[in-house]
Amino acid sequence: MEKIVQIQTRRVDKLINCRLPDGLNIARGDYCIVEFAQGTQDYGRLIFFVESSGFFRPTVVGKVLRSVTEEDWKVINENRQRKHQAYSIAREKIQLHGLPMKLVDVEYSFDRSRITFYYWAEGRIDFRKLVRDLAGIFNCRIEMRQIGLRDEAKLKGGCGICGELLCCYRWLRDFESITMRMVKNQKLPLDVNKITGLCGRLLCCLAFEENFYEDKSGNK
Repeated sequence: MEKIVQIQTRRVDKLINCRLPDGLNIARGDYCIVEFAQGTQDYGRLIFFVESSGFFRPTVVGKVLRSVTEEDWKVINENRQRKHQAYSIAREKIQLHGLPMKLVDVEYSFDRSRITFYYWAEGRIDFRKLVRDLAGIFNCRIEMRQIGLRDEAKLKGGCGICGELLCCYRWLRDFESITMRMVKNQKLPLDVNKITGLCGRLLCCLAFEENFYEDKSGNK
């Protein structure tokens, strides 16, 4: 009997539901090759097994083909090397078209049928000419993905003011809403350098202790 599992393909992408055929022995945390409905193959990491019932039918977008093999890792590592050239070419084309956007990262799908360009911009960008140029160069499907400043930190990583690797880079999957109310509740100094992360936004870790401070204030 097939199972439904959630796969993470990229750090800033949402978890996707995929079928896990009976007989494939893949555990949580393992890397696998996934095939999507349109035929594209990619790799990802199994994060959760989905509990389904008659009342809950998750939308499935792909199927797990196999665990990642040594040969697959060779392809994945080669794609990681190729992306540096793709990044340089895309940056050059962005400057040529004068587009107000910052290219953050590039990712090849496992089978190289798609390249995803992650970018940051303040508003909407008309990149149709850019996509045509890139499609002509790479001869594959081009996908432009707009991300936020927190997503950029999640992709690039770095160390926070605590001296540890950024939580968003290590384990945090979803961003919570962080407000100045949390800063005031926790009686933190209103010093931008102490309450903002590398992304320039309020520290995500402010949410970790918020419940403690709310309970403490409620008990007074």
